[in-house]
Amino acid sequence: MTTTETTQESRDDITAFADFFEGDLAPLVRRMTDRPRVEDGDDDDGRETRAMVWEGLVGLGALRTSGTVRLAELLGSVLYQGPLLDTLTARELFGDDAVGQAPVALAIADEPWSEKDGAITARRNFVGFAAEVDHFVVGATGDGGTDGGQGPRLALVRADHPSVTTRRHEETSRGEAYRVEFEGTPATAWDGSRDRWETALAGARVRQAAYLVGLAQAALDHAVEHAKARRQFGRPIGKFQALAFRLSEMSMRLDATRLLVHDRDAAAHAAANLAEASDLARTVTTRTMQIHGAAGMCSDNDAQLYYRWAAAESVRLGTPSRLRREGRETR
Repeated sequence: MTTTETTQESRDDITAFADFFEGDLAPLVRRMTDRPRVEDGDDDDGRETRAMVWEGLVGLGALRTSGTVRLAELLGSVLYQGPLLDTLTARELFGDDAVGQAPVALAIADEPWSEKDGAITARRNFVGFAAEVDHFVVGATGDGGTDGGQGPRLALVRADHPSVTTRRHEETSRGEAYRVEFEGTPATAWDGSRDRWETALAGARVRQAAYLVGLAQAALDHAVEHAKARRQFGRPIGKFQALAFRLSEMSMRLDATRLLVHDRDAAAHAAANLAEASDLARTVTTRTMQIHGAAGMCSDNDAQLYYRWAAAESVRLGTPSRLRREGRETR
């Protein structure tokens, strides 16, 4: 297949995904960030909606499309909440046969873990959507997870094993982040290749950067709509020079970051690009809140949704300062 054919196929896929979120589904997905707490960690409507979205995305080819970066940006624009991006990374690490089309969550951190007779014992915090996945990828990026210094040792484990326990966190985004404990959990597959890990991590960071670009774009669009509708002194506030310049500056920075994320060599600079996208998302969503004023903090205003979700997602694969330091060390 030629590059042109591959690009056209990717564009067709993204059009199908965009059509999927048209209408009432996008606002419904976005509002899942603000659902009420219940005793078992979620409400039935939230589970059903996320299950429907997962089935729809997989049915449209989200696990096999070549346009995963553009798909990630689209998911960010609707504040998608689910394990799709983690699953794409898991498939790169362990292959399609080991993972299949089942949802997977990454439970990887710097903290050490222990292994005995092919079973692992570890504790991981802020694992996304742990209550909804079939597998976890468990590992450590520091010395505690290396195999003879050759690379991170990763284990694929089943989420329904009785040795796995989960507890939902109370955190800023009000999303599905969990503390997960593995007490002698048997692994179904292992991976310890440094090259494969570094390639998968770079891909995950590029997709996460694209997700944050999509989130920032949606927040900026929300701010622009408010600036058009809100009137003071007989004209829309967007007509005032100070606000117009601020909106223009955000738009210019967003376009520049998007070019970095979609560059063909983006994976080579994945850490630095994710740091920039993280800062962008936090800046744009903060300014969107400021433009809306006190109304932006109300539960029925999407400004606070973008702000809260950006706070969580901007540090998901490393803080901006750590990512920039890592980028300098690998030059």
